[in-house]
Amino acid sequence: MEEMRLTPIEIRSHRFNNRMRGYDAAEVDAFIETVVSDFEEVVRENARVRRESERLARELETHRSREKTIQDTLTTAQEVVDQLRRTAMKEAEVMVGEAELRSEKMLEQSRSRLADLDTQIGELRHLRGRLSADLRSTLDGYRSRIEAYDDSCSN
Repeated sequence: MEEMRLTPIEIRSHRFNNRMRGYDAAEVDAFIETVVSDFEEVVRENARVRRESERLARELETHRSREKTIQDTLTTAQEVVDQLRRTAMKEAEVMVGEAELRSEKMLEQSRSRLADLDTQIGELRHLRGRLSADLRSTLDGYRSRIEAYDDSCSN
């Protein structure tokens, strides 16, 4: 069933047919004026409520849009944080690997240097021994000559 919408003007301008022994026209007019006044208030309140509802709907949509933006931003931020964490872990692994390689290389160089130094120390000890022996031999030769000279001078 289709609802018939009346406006306050239509109610106020509506005229009823006159009949014998009908209702008191002044009383009906006064009642209609009361109904029109109340109906106008209802129409104004309805319009105000409709505007408020529309405003709240727009505000709700704005908040929903902001919430969606915030959720998207948080999701993106979490993805960025996760990616940064993965990147940092990979970089840390690479840095640790490089540091391990450098330390192994340095350790190997140190071992090689130590072996070279041990070889040089051995060679220097051997050289010192040879020099000491040569010096003793030279000194013994001079002593023998001095003794021979002393012996020849005493004769």
